[in-house]
Amino acid sequence: MIVTITPNPAMDEVYITEEFRPGRWFRAKEVYRSPGGRGINVSIILKQLGYDSIATGFLAGHTGSYIRDDLLSRGISTNFVNIKGENRTNTFIRDGVGGVETAITDIGPEVYEDAQKRFFWNLDRLLPRASAVQMGGSLPPGVPDDFFREAIDRVRRRNIPVFVDSFGPPLDYAVEALPTVVKIDHRFMNTIRNVSLSALDHLIEISKRIFDEGVDWIVSSYFNKSSVFCTTKGFFMGEIKMEGIRTYRSANDALIAGMIVAREERMGIEDTIRFAMTCVQETVRWPEKGLPDRESVERSLGEISVQKL
Repeated sequence: MIVTITPNPAMDEVYITEEFRPGRWFRAKEVYRSPGGRGINVSIILKQLGYDSIATGFLAGHTGSYIRDDLLSRGISTNFVNIKGENRTNTFIRDGVGGVETAITDIGPEVYEDAQKRFFWNLDRLLPRASAVQMGGSLPPGVPDDFFREAIDRVRRRNIPVFVDSFGPPLDYAVEALPTVVKIDHRFMNTIRNVSLSALDHLIEISKRIFDEGVDWIVSSYFNKSSVFCTTKGFFMGEIKMEGIRTYRSANDALIAGMIVAREERMGIEDTIRFAMTCVQETVRWPEKGLPDRESVERSLGEISVQKL
């Protein structure tokens, strides 16, 4: 069983308009609503790839009820801690003509210490059945920056692989706990490690530094179509095709879901990269949350370029 942790779940609302500009009135041509947040997105994509998971975190209010009901309707198990307040709503406005997407993200409800204790109690109960754990995204108000570090410590004590995709101080604390796989981004590099990712050699330098600390895989996006992977066999770059791209909204989640599936199926390093990047490609082409299915990924594996750096 795979466990996904989303401390700050959301309802994602996507509005497709024509030639969106601030200060004007628009009628949406299409609207998509779905549960959101890093771990929840990974659970959805895992299900589309044929893998079951259990989603956990904090749910609040009517939005929380919607998130739970929608996940259950998709066949995804849940084990959230209920709290007071209302889960956030993230709004995405996509210009259907120019393809530019504008996002407004909410903060989320206050999570008090007693709810955090209940969460870790629940997590300890889930871990004996877990084959992998994924966590990431933002932290809601009241949750300390070292939240992921504590969760990783509990997971690693059981020798369970853990995948992390976050940013800022929470990611820096997470790296200290030595997760199995870390997805890093520009916000992490610029604000925490004071390194720009504008050049490939900078990206390789900081990835190698984190690898030397004891993290097995470090992954970072490199422009829109590529990701760089630091592995036990050196550095690799995976690249998708740019045709038919609709949105990058869930690209990171698809990459992590693909890497989890690859690990579950014991794929080699280059096959892991190819599979994960194909999941990214199929997700950025798909108008709704996630990707069509496992078959679409299998059909497109040959379109991905993987090269050793």
